[in-house]
Amino acid sequence: MTISLDRPGTRDTLIDDGLLEDELIENEFVGSEFIGNGLLANLETLERLGEPTIPAEPGEQKQQHLAGGALILAGIILVAANLRLGVSSTGPLLDQLRDRLHLGAGVVTLLPTLWVVIFAFAGPAGSWLARRHGAGSVLAASLAVLVAGSAVRGIPDVPGLLAGSVLAGTGIALANVLLPVVVRTYFPHRIGAVTGIYSTMIALGSTVAAGIAVPLSSTLGGPSGGLEFWTLPALAGLALWLVSHPHRRRHDRTVAAAAAAASGTAQQQHIPLKSLAKSKLAWAMTVAFGLQSMSGYVVMGWIPTVLHDHGMSQATAGTVLSVTFAVNAPLSFIVPLTAARLRSQRPLALALGVVFGLGFVTLMVAPVSLAYLAAVLIGVGMAAFPLVLTMIGLRGGTPEGTAALSAFSQSAGYLIAALGPIMFGILGHALHSWTIPLGIMVAVVLAQGVVAAYVGSPKRGTLAASGGDSGSMAHSGSMTPAAN
Repeated sequence: MTISLDRPGTRDTLIDDGLLEDELIENEFVGSEFIGNGLLANLETLERLGEPTIPAEPGEQKQQHLAGGALILAGIILVAANLRLGVSSTGPLLDQLRDRLHLGAGVVTLLPTLWVVIFAFAGPAGSWLARRHGAGSVLAASLAVLVAGSAVRGIPDVPGLLAGSVLAGTGIALANVLLPVVVRTYFPHRIGAVTGIYSTMIALGSTVAAGIAVPLSSTLGGPSGGLEFWTLPALAGLALWLVSHPHRRRHDRTVAAAAAAASGTAQQQHIPLKSLAKSKLAWAMTVAFGLQSMSGYVVMGWIPTVLHDHGMSQATAGTVLSVTFAVNAPLSFIVPLTAARLRSQRPLALALGVVFGLGFVTLMVAPVSLAYLAAVLIGVGMAAFPLVLTMIGLRGGTPEGTAALSAFSQSAGYLIAALGPIMFGILGHALHSWTIPLGIMVAVVLAQGVVAAYVGSPKRGTLAASGGDSGSMAHSGSMTPAAN
């Protein structure tokens, strides 16, 4: 697939043009700075190093466009690979962390849930920060925060573990919101393909992290060292994203000039988040995102513990979890490609919900003897995550709509998702059995399939750039991007 940035789109700073109204920003985010202005200023200066000072010849410009597209895509891939490393490595090490750091039952229950809560509250700040500093710089800053958090998690005590998790979770939360916008901005006619690629990298990262978490812990002297290891890939992701800055900036200027020539202004219409509260589509997307995230974080945070409590070794339980992600990895590429080509995503959404439910049922019936079958079924069902990400891009309709829908559905959706790991852990420990919590998860994933099918209907249309209420939806003719 040849990638060119000679396509109309919007700037990397599309949120900078105003996705949130000033009133909303001042009310919700003032005083809640997750990333200091000094860090952003330094990163912006660092990003501009290496920008060419002499304009390129026409032949060189074409090569720069091609090379720039490849470099930006590589940056997206490496950023995506970092988004679940810390999360997926925590579950297999939960028992070791409890024993080594003498964690109480409350902290053990909190750890798998902490990520989701941070994603809910930190994610919306991405729009606020990007409006002032540009989405590309904020994404770079989020990676810097992830690096810092991963390093702090290596401190072998409870405050270090919790503080590092908060920092790392904040970095991941910002990247979660901004990546779909970056894809829509730089690859507007390749949404399915690029979403599939970065979803696959998330799954592959999860596979590797879950599979080697316990061996890493043994090699590096304990679970804290095993968690600190993930600082290295985060540093690599930050470095590559900084290197891609000149190409992103060149593309932004080209698009801004084209927009100014076409309309007399480079200003983009924005969709205030509060207007999405009137949209049935936005709320349905939020519920679909929240339920699939709930089930995903229950799997990542608690399935190794469920298996260990039934007599499986920690290393084997981590291997079973890595099988789940390994099965999910190719589907994370296939599902977005398929969904982007379909007029309706309803059958796909329903099928994934049913298969996911069968996976939890298998764990209820035979958690040890059928563990690998359950891992395969759950891995297939977890392809609901890339499906929902793809539908955010498709239903957003425009970069502005995608950014608004992404921020709205992820912030509120993660609040819904946070209930899952808490409920699962509390019920399991209180009942001394995982049967009822697993049964509840069967109901959750079936409901997820139904709601995602509602969103996947072509009748839902797209979010129009003129506003987020249900009366401003464009219909299905403008929904599907060009063939991938």
